[in-house]
Amino acid sequence: MSKKELPVIDLRLAKGSTRGSLVRQLREALTTVGFTYLTGVDGYDENELLRLTRWFFSLPLEDRMKISRKCFNPECKNEYRGYFPVIPGEVSHKEGFEIGPKMDTEPMNPESLKTKMDTEPMNPESLKTKDTESTNLESFMIQFFYEENQWPDDPSGHTATAKYFKTWMENYHQKMTEAALELLRLIAEGFDAPSDFFTSLFVPRHLSTLRLIHYPARTDAPEWARDGEYVIQTAEHQDSVMLTLLATFQQYPGLQVRWMDDTLLDVPHRRGHLVVNIGVLLSTMSGGNLKATRHRVVECGGDRFSVPFFLEPKFDGNINQVLPSGTPQLTEDPDQRVFYGPWLWEKTTKYAEYKGLIERLKSVGLN
Repeated sequence: MSKKELPVIDLRLAKGSTRGSLVRQLREALTTVGFTYLTGVDGYDENELLRLTRWFFSLPLEDRMKISRKCFNPECKNEYRGYFPVIPGEVSHKEGFEIGPKMDTEPMNPESLKTKMDTEPMNPESLKTKDTESTNLESFMIQFFYEENQWPDDPSGHTATAKYFKTWMENYHQKMTEAALELLRLIAEGFDAPSDFFTSLFVPRHLSTLRLIHYPARTDAPEWARDGEYVIQTAEHQDSVMLTLLATFQQYPGLQVRWMDDTLLDVPHRRGHLVVNIGVLLSTMSGGNLKATRHRVVECGGDRFSVPFFLEPKFDGNINQVLPSGTPQLTEDPDQRVFYGPWLWEKTTKYAEYKGLIERLKSVGLN
């Protein structure tokens, strides 16, 4: 790859005789750069996505806080899904609203999922508790990750706007899910695996997250949030998930990707294109062949908006799998099952905002 720019994948080429060449092109991009532009996604409407994202963050803060996580507002019911404000003192400077999949009319039954998992023993290292405590903690984790989405009300009293926002975002979540799963099928084929190699990880009830993000202007950034001439909005990191499909917008540059020569590459917006990158989990499941590339967001001279979609498995999806020719990296035993839910719990609860939750669990004997 001679040019320092992201390759472009056109998902429309997945149909018909061009699929084989697209498979090869995608494998080349994701084993070298780990990032690519993606076009040809059915129903992708960046103008409406930006309009609705702006609408949400234009709501009064007190209304957004009504649908925040409990750690930010004790009056709220949700622990995991919802709004989060800018956290003072952090390098990352952003607020967001997180949405999970539209749930079935029948609510998640933790006991039925626990029964299924009991026949496929959990990785003992993922939860170091007594058996009875582990069972109770499993139930809490299931409820935690499968809680229902929260939705805003329109303070002006125009309920149609809020209802439209909810329906549109639920549909967008589904469209991103379908596009991401098609990418996984193409990736599997690129490693001579069956197209449905990853499918069982997501059916039913995957945990994928859609996140609307607003980066407020940061003109008075502290020294520790600066890198030379750049003001940092999100610190350099790798995504932990399977795949990220990121919507960027013309007015808001700022995404930078760590290139193969260790320099930082600005990623400009391309109209009608998403930006796709590999997460650590998918990189691990490829035996390290797929590259989870580090990236960051820098201040762009004012407010900034973007909308990532993070593809994530279901709670009881066994992530201790590896594509052909790869070496398992999660455990030494390739036959040991590692469930995504407890793996995600270990990572999620390390964040400072969940300190209070962990203390509450410890107070009732769950830790």
